[in-house]
Amino acid sequence: MNEEIFTVKELVRSSTEKFSKCVAYRMKRDEKYREWTFSDVGKFVKNLGGALSDLQVKAGDKVLLLSENRPEWPISYLSIASLGAIVVPLDALLQARDLLYLIKDSGAGTLILSQKFIDLLDDNLKEADNLKTIISMDAKEDKKNIISWDRLTREEKSAKEEKVLPDDLLAIIYTSGTTGVSKGVMLSHKNVMSNVQAARSLFEIGPGDRLLSVLPIHHTFETTGGFLTPYYVGASVTYAESLKSYNLLQNMQDIKLTIMLGVPLLYQLFLDGIMRGVEEKGGLAKIIFKVLFFISAFVKTVFRVNIGRKLFSMVHKKLGGQVRFWVSGGAAIDPKVIKSFDLMGLTILQGYGLTESSPVLCACSIKENRIGSVGKQLPGVEVKIDKPNRQGIGEIIARGPNIMKGYYKNPEATSEILKGGWLYTGDMGYIDRDGYVFITGRSKYVIVTGSGLNVYPEEVEVELNRSPFIKESCVLSRKVKVGARKGTEEVFAVIFPDMEYFVKVGKTKKLGVDQNFIKTKIRVEIKRINDKLPDYKKIGGFELRSEEFPKTSTKKIKRFVVKKEYGL
Repeated sequence: MNEEIFTVKELVRSSTEKFSKCVAYRMKRDEKYREWTFSDVGKFVKNLGGALSDLQVKAGDKVLLLSENRPEWPISYLSIASLGAIVVPLDALLQARDLLYLIKDSGAGTLILSQKFIDLLDDNLKEADNLKTIISMDAKEDKKNIISWDRLTREEKSAKEEKVLPDDLLAIIYTSGTTGVSKGVMLSHKNVMSNVQAARSLFEIGPGDRLLSVLPIHHTFETTGGFLTPYYVGASVTYAESLKSYNLLQNMQDIKLTIMLGVPLLYQLFLDGIMRGVEEKGGLAKIIFKVLFFISAFVKTVFRVNIGRKLFSMVHKKLGGQVRFWVSGGAAIDPKVIKSFDLMGLTILQGYGLTESSPVLCACSIKENRIGSVGKQLPGVEVKIDKPNRQGIGEIIARGPNIMKGYYKNPEATSEILKGGWLYTGDMGYIDRDGYVFITGRSKYVIVTGSGLNVYPEEVEVELNRSPFIKESCVLSRKVKVGARKGTEEVFAVIFPDMEYFVKVGKTKKLGVDQNFIKTKIRVEIKRINDKLPDYKKIGGFELRSEEFPKTSTKKIKRFVVKKEYGL
């Protein structure tokens, strides 16, 4: 049983003592894995803290952190937090102008970053007159106005002892989500550490577990679930050398992966890759695969036993052979994806939360995993439905020790989402009689039809995205312009076709794959899907796009951008 921890400073002390010889971080560099033990991490955190203290960084100061996923990032985070300073993680996928805006808005005086971002920002950094110190994770020695992270962590130093309290501010996380308005979420040590410990209580995870970090580390889901929680329990984290499927699979095999956090798109790509591999092997392989699925489903239904791991041992071998479970968050996942992996003996646990809740509010566990649900509320967290309709659907609101302190320099936005101690999530859903939470969609994008019934875009998108002809879709509302329903809202779909599939079909049937062929096929697909949907959910029109949708760093479609693009 892990001791109760209230601050990140306590976390560093506790984990360094308990797991000193265990591997904390691992990453392949120059074709070889380099490893950092908890003892190594503790030493680097101490040295960097002392160096930052010498550079006049003190409790309450803000320090920016910007890099790709790599061990230097969590080490820097732990060091900043142990000083009582405030971590400001920046999205590594942002453009230079957006990064510069956040650097200036934060008012931070120190920036720790990797070389690629020094090159990206270049002369623009001169515009950020708030910056006094820039530290490079890649520079071996100091150069001009750039200080070497390597030198700072090698030199034996200790920071001035600072008292860090649970209610002290730990981090400001800028999040634009899918709305386009950048807000700085203020999280305290207590907010984050309460979430780490609550999530830990749901899963049996410890020093024997090996995680692969693939999600952007600045995102709260990865920070809390993929960095701080493993650090709390003594598990090791390997940082993926790239997101190419070959490299991911190689990393999984090398480390004998046991747990991974991902977004729905990642698991969909894994499943598509498996099915594509079977397809390429030909008729007999396809038949055998279908038979194995049937046997697995039959045994599970009749005998309540999952034999998928044995039947699909080759799939498990490609994934390292020791996967215990995967966690999905960041967006809704198609239940069919979870069911397909489940029949192969691979468990996906879905969770739900927001950056504003540090981030987890609900999660499924091995013992309580209801497919289609995001699980039950975490220990210590209260979740309820506000103003439910006749179907029990309403806005999900929550309260608990993990709820943010507010938005940085934005009291108006804070008062809109925090009311009477409750966080109003903006997500719609319901809770079943067993306490499982189900998400139906975002309140901001609910489509209210002429009959007064609500359509949640995500529900229709799940049906569209199951089509082999559709790569991804974005469902929005559109005003009806003619007829008796003029002025009311209808369902409108923007679709990005799966061109690889169209080329394949075109070659197979000796057809020319042109835009008319694609549009005709998509129209037929939409008619087929509409036949399955209730009248009020039927798709009234669609438009094709030639490129992928703009997305957030966790691969959620930026609906506000799409709406603007199509004048909706």
